[in-house]
Amino acid sequence: MIVWINGAFGSGKSTLVEELRPRWPESLVFDPEMVGYVLREIVEVPTGDFQDLRL
Repeated sequence: MIVWINGAFGSGKSTLVEELRPRWPESLVFDPEMVGYVLREIVEVPTGDFQDLRL
């Protein structure tokens, strides 16, 4: 089973996960934000206005 916790910045997603983990010890938490941090370090991202991107 996959439980996906989604929401806006600062809405309490991480806090909710911290509360759920002790009650569901066999769960595995994956935070894609950490992957994003690594990718930003190794992949060059062009800068500019997002409105210039093709659809």
